[in-house]
Amino acid sequence: MRMIVIIRTLIVFVAVVGIIIAGKFLYQKSISENTLPYFSTVPDFEFVTGDSIPFGLNELKGKISVVDFIFTRCKGPCPIMANLMGTLYHQFNKKQNVQFVSISVDPEFDSLHVLREYAQKQGVDDKRWVFLSAPMEDIANLCEGGFKLSADELPGAHPIKFILVDRNGMIRGYYNGTEEKSVLKLQQDIKRLL
Repeated sequence: MRMIVIIRTLIVFVAVVGIIIAGKFLYQKSISENTLPYFSTVPDFEFVTGDSIPFGLNELKGKISVVDFIFTRCKGPCPIMANLMGTLYHQFNKKQNVQFVSISVDPEFDSLHVLREYAQKQGVDDKRWVFLSAPMEDIANLCEGGFKLSADELPGAHPIKFILVDRNGMIRGYYNGTEEKSVLKLQQDIKRLL
């Protein structure tokens, strides 16, 4: 009889400890996602992909997005950025709710055909990485007003940041798109949002 009481007490104790550990884990997971800062909301916009498909704020919502500003004939940071973005694209290849968005800051040269060819050179084989074009004024407005990055001297002095946008269209982080260490942090933050 005494042995049964001891066993029951032990079972209750183990159950309570299990509940406490599970609660702590869920709380830490919640805190982890919420520790990413909120910068601002991406405004409404509508550009077009290299495949002539409209793409805007509605396509950002519901997915975790990494956004950057590039141009295809850039000989400076863009090849490095494209390489690092490509690494992320391949790392998250099984995650349909993670997408990559590269916005051309040289719409006069970067025609839709040029953007399609550039995407192929980057190994893009699905709709998870899109390359967008729009009139220069709209690009500059989105860069400065929407993503809070300088657009003074586009295309040459374009931002080299990767911008993390959550499922609600909120900017959650800025990362140097030319530094592996910064992109590793971005990779971790994408996983946190997942």
